[in-house]
Amino acid sequence: MNPDDSPIARDVLSQDEAIARARLVSDISYEIHLDLTAGASTYRGDVTVHFAYVASDSADDGVFLDHRGGGIERLEVNGEELEPPSGEYRIPLPASALRASNVVRVTYEHEYDHTGDGFHQFVDPEDGGEYLYSNFEPYNAHRLFPCFDQPDLKARYDLTVEAPSEWELIANGPELGREELEDGRLRRRYAPGERFSTYLFALIAGPYHVVRDEHRGIPLGFYCRRSLVRHLDEDELFEVTKQGLDFFGEFFDYAYPFGKYDQIFVPEFNFGAMENIGAVTHSERMVFRDPPTENQRLGRAEVLLHEMAHMWFGNLVTMRWWNDLWLNESFATYMAYLALVEATRFGTAWQAFNSGMKAWAYRQDQLVTTHPIAGQVRDTDETFLNFDGITYGKGAAVLKQLVAAVGMDGFREGMRIYFRRHAFGNTTLAEFLDAIGEGAGRDLHGWAALWLETASLNTLAASWEVEDGRLASLSIAQTAPEDYPTLRPHQLDLALVGAGDDGGGGAAPAPRPGARRGGARRAAGAPRGGAPRHRRGAPN
Repeated sequence: MNPDDSPIARDVLSQDEAIARARLVSDISYEIHLDLTAGASTYRGDVTVHFAYVASDSADDGVFLDHRGGGIERLEVNGEELEPPSGEYRIPLPASALRASNVVRVTYEHEYDHTGDGFHQFVDPEDGGEYLYSNFEPYNAHRLFPCFDQPDLKARYDLTVEAPSEWELIANGPELGREELEDGRLRRRYAPGERFSTYLFALIAGPYHVVRDEHRGIPLGFYCRRSLVRHLDEDELFEVTKQGLDFFGEFFDYAYPFGKYDQIFVPEFNFGAMENIGAVTHSERMVFRDPPTENQRLGRAEVLLHEMAHMWFGNLVTMRWWNDLWLNESFATYMAYLALVEATRFGTAWQAFNSGMKAWAYRQDQLVTTHPIAGQVRDTDETFLNFDGITYGKGAAVLKQLVAAVGMDGFREGMRIYFRRHAFGNTTLAEFLDAIGEGAGRDLHGWAALWLETASLNTLAASWEVEDGRLASLSIAQTAPEDYPTLRPHQLDLALVGAGDDGGGGAAPAPRPGARRGGARRAAGAPRGGAPRHRRGAPN
């Protein structure tokens, strides 16, 4: 291997490394102490990592902490001071220094990030206000503090921050207490809460404007820069938030699982939003400077509900590795549109899904760059390579097809089984399919292989015969491209529309339209129950 291409020479974690490390390390907690000073280009950190270690003959080199930014001033492993590493991205922890139960302490000084990832610093050109926020998906938590930065090594976080007293601080959990320091700043501590993945850790700081509310005992907050206060329409934002919390809590039969729900509009954000536990960050593009159209309002409500759906699917239960991140996004997309239609005033949201997200997916699925929805992610650099209309639009449409196949009741029961069984843990696609299959009473792994592991789309065409002015027969033919010859089972509604003698449109004399089909051809069957609804989304 060329040393310039080795994982240590660049800031990347491979799936093989993550699997190996997860076998050795468990029971992780972090004590994080951060020192933030207004107007500075750097911040200071003092982090203590507690973890259990299982020695292995195949891991005689020990393990490593992910860490980017250099500036390590002191490194202690179980009370023994070690020489700080010369590399930029990892802190090796030699096996000779490790025990069954370990305490590693690292003190350091880092520069702020200015890329929208890591720990980002922004100075408002209007009033000079300094705003900080974190953005860690998929592999950037180690820019803020040394950690085991992979989704299946969930941990507890005991956070203490020293910062200017006039700043608002938002973390994953509620504030536990504060004390004034001699220099006039405040030291604030935050509740550790349940275990969660490092990429969902959040810290937002600065002179943010805040409006607060609560819903069924859950503290709610919206934050924005002071220069945007006049544009913040908090009434509509809180309304959609409360509607979403009620809908998801009832649908999953699992109440919102975290201590609070804050949403922060941040500047220079690289994505539409990010589902940090209890502290969702949104792009400031959703703070409308001009009167919004109805479509803009719908789009913003969809993003609010997309990120909220992640609190259950993605945060409460998290993928084991990034190859299943598509499922997080497809699921949140589908559930957001379902919530829009069922719980908000945006009852025609499926039309927006079909004309936006699904049409985007159709276009991308016919290009030479098409790919299966589910794919391999060999390392963290590959996480977002295939995040496109197929991941979001086709993935959500396929989940809608799954719901049509198993029925909404079976899908809902499967989701309830999934969250009860795997709360605060990690899963794979197979475990998701097992839960939905159990709820629906059928095996779904064959269905998933056809829909998720093959690329491109199918074409459905209708043919019919009319005798004595009445429809005598109807069939649907399914075809596939030569390069992607997979035929897939479809469950769909079929509308029969005829033309009147005067040329005007009129519905054909038929029962409530409905057809089931699978394979290449299937005649129209008996009517079935109503189909579920859909969703569209932007990368978060």
